[in-house]
Amino acid sequence: MVIVGMYLSRALMSIGMMLLIANAVLNVHFKDYWKHFIRHPYLVFLSLYFLYATISGLWSENTSYLFQRLQILLPFLTLPLAFISIGKWESKWFHWILAIFILLNIGGIVWSLLIYFPNKAFYDAGYHYSHQIPTPFKQDHIRFSLSVVLSILFCVSFWNAYPQTRVRLLMSGIIVLNIFYLHILSVKSGLIAFYLISILYIIRFILIAQYRKYGVLLLGILIMLPVLMYQISESFRTKIGYVRYSLERMQNGIKETNISDEGRLISYQFALNIIRTKPLSGVGYGDVFDAMQKKYDAEFGQGKTTPLIPHNQILMAGVAMGIPGILLLLTMFILLWKQVRKQDFLFFCFMVLMSFAISIEAFFENQYGMCLFLFFLLLLLQRKKNPPYLKALQG
Repeated sequence: MVIVGMYLSRALMSIGMMLLIANAVLNVHFKDYWKHFIRHPYLVFLSLYFLYATISGLWSENTSYLFQRLQILLPFLTLPLAFISIGKWESKWFHWILAIFILLNIGGIVWSLLIYFPNKAFYDAGYHYSHQIPTPFKQDHIRFSLSVVLSILFCVSFWNAYPQTRVRLLMSGIIVLNIFYLHILSVKSGLIAFYLISILYIIRFILIAQYRKYGVLLLGILIMLPVLMYQISESFRTKIGYVRYSLERMQNGIKETNISDEGRLISYQFALNIIRTKPLSGVGYGDVFDAMQKKYDAEFGQGKTTPLIPHNQILMAGVAMGIPGILLLLTMFILLWKQVRKQDFLFFCFMVLMSFAISIEAFFENQYGMCLFLFFLLLLLQRKKNPPYLKALQG
């Protein structure tokens, strides 16, 4: 329900999370699950993030905005315990869940392309103004592009886990479709994430002697891929031109919020200014948007531009909760990174992807980003160890 809800209905996603929570709270073994929960600091810090955000509401004036934020962040408090209550996962169920996500993602891609190709000239022209084609996730291009990268990671996991030729051909075809779509969509965040993860996989192949030749082959393909897509994809070609244009505009000495990259940097600057003003407490989670709006109005004139919350989750935490909020978030990620050595390479790549996501977006500030991070994080942590034939790839 949670995964289907991501693509079809946010209400369904919320209902699925509530059922997971109810399964934990109403379970006869709740005390045992609670003891297990408090023995794992990384789970405790996930819940502490919500609790501290709630505490910051004590010095927030905009209670309406506060409740909106806390409603989105509530799974941080409840889902860690909910996943513990599920018990051990059998591999087949874990793979079924990933397969459903991959299929839904394919459906989202096909839906997006069916809108794009009949109106190709119109949407290609929009890329001159950083307007992307319609996507699932309520047109949240960045989070959907990152979900496509996550789908590629899961396809690679299936490719490794099932050596049958038909499965590997199917996974290869889906990966090609996802890569093709990423370049058609041409969201910088998704493309950077894809190339970053690809380089990590290539390095891993090259470091293992028996896979070195495949690593070199994949490196050659990766180098040629953007050149090929530049030739065949008008949207990708236009996006490259827009990036050049935005870099030129950023050098003119005039602040322009309508230039996507510069608008992001301006939000960083204003966020840092607010953190310097209230380093210990922040402005409170409920007043983040109002505090940012005051900065925009002071710089550009009241109502002259649309204010943004900080496009960085670390800075978002700093504005809302001060330096203690930043330290809380960083500690949470450090503890999660410590789990990498107990997991497989898929979990490592997932953590790289999510660390990148929080550095370029206030990633937890809508339901899609929160779900991509928290639901799949807990899902990956629940898995059993990889089957024996993957040990070679584990180093």
